[in-house]
Amino acid sequence: MTLTALQWAIALPIGVFLSTVGTLVGLGGGVFMVPILVLVFGIPLKIAIAVITFCLIPSSVLSPIFNVRGKHIDYFAAVTLEIPTIIGALLGAYLTTLLPVKPMETLFAMLVAFMGWRILNGKPNLTRVSLADHINKIPPVFTRSNGEVTYHAGLPAIGFFGLLAGVLAGMFGIGGGIIKTPVMIKIFRMPARRATATALFMMVFTSSTAALSHWKLGRLEWSLALPMGCAFFCGSFIGNKLAGKIRPQTIEKLLGVVLAMASLAVLIHAWML
Repeated sequence: MTLTALQWAIALPIGVFLSTVGTLVGLGGGVFMVPILVLVFGIPLKIAIAVITFCLIPSSVLSPIFNVRGKHIDYFAAVTLEIPTIIGALLGAYLTTLLPVKPMETLFAMLVAFMGWRILNGKPNLTRVSLADHINKIPPVFTRSNGEVTYHAGLPAIGFFGLLAGVLAGMFGIGGGIIKTPVMIKIFRMPARRATATALFMMVFTSSTAALSHWKLGRLEWSLALPMGCAFFCGSFIGNKLAGKIRPQTIEKLLGVVLAMASLAVLIHAWML
């Protein structure tokens, strides 16, 4: 299975652009590319998911190379968030056999849209009340710093939000970064550049594991995956180059816009794919 020359001429620039934006905000861009492959290019959904999961490997591997030099990655947050995310992903996959996925996915889209609106609106928290902040203050609380900004992350909050991100990822096939990146920025008060860098570092492990699973299931079409992987790699390179030149406030606003658009992509995934 492959695309025509004209289709590749359209798909590859789109992949570069989405990967660039995804790298800037720590989401990878896959949430947008899967619906495009299915609706615009007629790729079966399972194959599209497998292809984009593979594409996130080279782009996510490239990001830590840039960010390690700048010391932008919080390895403690990455490890402690990734462990409950993996557990949550297994739970989420099981819940798909018990719960109606489309209504749940619609509610999830509304949550993502709400988070995007709160970020764009400049509010300090992701919810109307300070419940998230209260959760983050439950001990033990770890104080972290990037050398300029000090922020705090409570272990119960890390476990709760990591588990939540994993459950949503497992249920809907969407990267956990869509939850973890705004949580790190708005609840842990992590600087935007460090939050996106940490999210991309975590994506190395999740995308590699998922891609291996799809390959074993025979869903990985190399004729699609390799060219799109190159496009995502180029987009990641551009995004990492731009990241150091963009103000943290601009990254936050861009994240808000991307989350709002991602909510639409989730709805498309729920009702049209």
